[in-house]
Amino acid sequence: MSKLKVFEAFAGIGAQHSALKRAGIDYEIVGISEWFINALYAYDAIHNDGEIEIPSYEKQIEYLSKFTFSKDSVNPVKDITRLSRNEIENLYLANVRSKNYGSITEIKGKDLPEMDLLVYSFPCQDLSTGGKTLGMSKGSGTRSGLLWEIERILKELKEINKLPKYLLMENVKAIYAPSNKADLEQWLNFLSSIGYSNGSKMVLNSIDFGVPQYRNRAFIISHLGEKIDDTYLQNYSKPSNSIFPFLRTNYNDPELREEANQAQLNNTISREEMWAINKRINITASTTINTITCNMDRSNTAAMFEYNGPKGNTYRLLTIREAFLLMGFTEEEYLRTKRLGLSYRKMNKLIGNSIVVNVLEEIFRFIFEKEYGLKCLK
Repeated sequence: MSKLKVFEAFAGIGAQHSALKRAGIDYEIVGISEWFINALYAYDAIHNDGEIEIPSYEKQIEYLSKFTFSKDSVNPVKDITRLSRNEIENLYLANVRSKNYGSITEIKGKDLPEMDLLVYSFPCQDLSTGGKTLGMSKGSGTRSGLLWEIERILKELKEINKLPKYLLMENVKAIYAPSNKADLEQWLNFLSSIGYSNGSKMVLNSIDFGVPQYRNRAFIISHLGEKIDDTYLQNYSKPSNSIFPFLRTNYNDPELREEANQAQLNNTISREEMWAINKRINITASTTINTITCNMDRSNTAAMFEYNGPKGNTYRLLTIREAFLLMGFTEEEYLRTKRLGLSYRKMNKLIGNSIVVNVLEEIFRFIFEKEYGLKCLK
């Protein structure tokens, strides 16, 4: 291969994009699939710099009307013209610059560009107890059932001889649970039937990839050809030396102080119960945090810290800046997203649904070592 052509399905804010860049791979994102408007805004803010010509408002509407978008990642926008002119323009820019092909349910294989790698991190909500274990069965209509749209697209690509050479799946480790076993095997058997060799059912923890966050996630590499031996990744261990580079506690800095204020919680009975479960006191270099979720204001959260702010001497959650860093994104990538002016809760949803960049980076280094002469970081 010369330049690696990548398509990001269920792209989110583009952790794959960041990982490929950091791995030093000569790559091109040939397209993405995303319908959540805030995710598109963030993807564009993080990854795109170039200016494009902006057509008339009418032309923007005409173009955007070809797609289905969502303001909450659950319900579709019924009438795109109900968005403000500023939202329309920003959505147009984000969609065009990010090469977005829209909702996965509306993409046709014949319309997709040539690609070498397809990454698919389909919704996880229905795979765990938090999502009432609705599952991902074909035809179930669940969000996790969107996996089968990838099946449809791959069938269409096979018909025109355009299957990507590599596939990378990411999801919560509950995908390996007994309740999901039959559906996962059905999926893997389908991939085998069209020529893919599937790797191990890996569970990789970000704490082994230089990030002090305990976050187990499922990954499966599929290769159009012989099976890739992924033992290296399963045995990988490069733990973080310290949590301190990820925390921002210099409250003399007005910007950091304001971010901490946004993360501060009221002193209520329910929050006291949260504190008892999640408190981090006497922080040392070896301190770790739990999994960052899309809503950190829950009984079991990533971590809570003592904090004296406008609500008195109580405690705070991770700031969004800290959450970005603990998901492997850079400070610059956080600041680009911050300029969107989204609330703490909306930013939390975006980062909690992402993938730890460090883990993806090492996976990409491993897969493409031969093609690109890269050496895996020992």
